[in-house]
Amino acid sequence: MSPDNAAIHVDGVSKRFDHVCALQDITLTVRAGEFFTLLGASGSGKTTLLRIIAGLERATNGTVEIEGGTPAAARRAKRIGWVPQSPALLPWRTVEENVRLLTQVNRSANRREPVDTAAMLARVGLAGFEKALPHELSGGMQQRVALVRAFALGAPILLMDEPFAALDEITRFEMRHLLVDLWQSSGAAVVFVTHSLAEAAYLSDRVAVLTSRPGRVSAIHDITAPRPRVPALEDTPEFFATVTSLRDSLRLAMDPGRS
Repeated sequence: MSPDNAAIHVDGVSKRFDHVCALQDITLTVRAGEFFTLLGASGSGKTTLLRIIAGLERATNGTVEIEGGTPAAARRAKRIGWVPQSPALLPWRTVEENVRLLTQVNRSANRREPVDTAAMLARVGLAGFEKALPHELSGGMQQRVALVRAFALGAPILLMDEPFAALDEITRFEMRHLLVDLWQSSGAAVVFVTHSLAEAAYLSDRVAVLTSRPGRVSAIHDITAPRPRVPALEDTPEFFATVTSLRDSLRLAMDPGRS
């Protein structure tokens, strides 16, 4: 049974593909309204774990509870939003139509009060682009649309699989600040997958560091920087200390013999 105030509870999850063990005995809890990051090297099973949490992949062993129920039930009730690595926008739909896509499916599960999508698009700098098609947007602009689409669903849980991985460093910097702004007013619990130490340090309440294959939880870091987070945080000694701590933990997780 999941602990009180748990949005997500992962209990003893392992995953094997043929002869490869991708994940081993993962147990963790994501609290309601928490920004929780999975940090690890390539091949540590971060995306696999995220897909298991979403119910898109079946665990070999262990269980996942979403708000005390199954991932499948949470998906049917539109309790989970998903942000993939690529924006996955439909090319024939405008920005506005792409944002509304998830609310146009299974309408009975929509939240009662519709989101002001025009206001959300303006909030991320896309006012005036509502009628634009995806090919008319830069990569960063497309990813902004994907973020707005996820938050417009109004789901209490958002799963994000390295959504900024394909962007240049300057755009990634802008995107993480936009994401914090959207999330802080949403109340959603987020599980965010990244390779980026700066993203993990800036965005998170807690960071789980995964070992190299098979992925195991090597450490969980509490990020104590006050909220609301602002861009100037990244210029502080405290932020650099957090990044250094995460880097050291990641190095140890990749090579336990260093201890």
